[in-house]
Amino acid sequence: MELTDLRTLVSVMETGSITAAAKELNRVPSGVTTRILQLEESLGVKLFLREKKRLHPTDKAQTLYDYALKILAMVDEAENRVQSMAPGGKFRIGALESAAAVRLPEVLARLHAGYPQISLELSIGTSRSLYEDILQNRLDAAFVVDMPQDERLARMDAFSEELVVIAPEGHDAIHYPDDIGRKTVLAFQGGCAYRDRLVSWFRAFGREPERIAELASYHAIVGGVIAGMGVGVVPESVLHLCRSDGTLSVHPLEHPLCKATTELVWRKSMLSANMTALHQCLHRQEAQNTRE
Repeated sequence: MELTDLRTLVSVMETGSITAAAKELNRVPSGVTTRILQLEESLGVKLFLREKKRLHPTDKAQTLYDYALKILAMVDEAENRVQSMAPGGKFRIGALESAAAVRLPEVLARLHAGYPQISLELSIGTSRSLYEDILQNRLDAAFVVDMPQDERLARMDAFSEELVVIAPEGHDAIHYPDDIGRKTVLAFQGGCAYRDRLVSWFRAFGREPERIAELASYHAIVGGVIAGMGVGVVPESVLHLCRSDGTLSVHPLEHPLCKATTELVWRKSMLSANMTALHQCLHRQEAQNTRE
């Protein structure tokens, strides 16, 4: 049973004759008759009683007609969704914790307000884990830093971040790794782009961190620094979310490694209506920030 069979049945039921159905479907009457006969044969039932060139639908034809209307309506809806690129349905976005906490709330609020038919799912991870999730189709898009070049992925710049070193209050100025000395560095687990950049900063001066302690959140890193566990590396933008009550010193690092760009990435073959809507919200947010 094909969609053409269902459309033919619906037309015959609604017009009441083969001739009228053929005209509506832009076919010859014999073609419509053949379709109905083939449909009856494939189902093994009589759909119409034929009396004096008129067709009288059986109860089985009425039942199939009711289902055909539902099926064809769903097919039409699917075609319209694809062809019109209307945003909607599940949209799985991944992000670094810093982007999710600081950069994305206004963007995602704008996306939700403008396209309420989209069902958002937000996952937090490191750049490395989010990269794998994109490739494995566990995410539709991700906000990441230092994504490797990959011909399968498309990308656009989303946000700019400045990395800073935070230390206990009163710490001497930090310009070089030697200013940190043998203190423990508090950072995220392996796979964190910001951690990798700080290690690269050390190595640019021929040094290595004495020890790296892995913590699970920026609040934990800030709390650890306040408690005297060591120094931490964080995007400057997250500091206003972490209550430090003046117990921290903040040290910007004048080095190219400490200026990072968060990118939005997605599979090239998956530029959906939802992705287009997200792009628009990002551009609007950028324009608003520029005006402010």
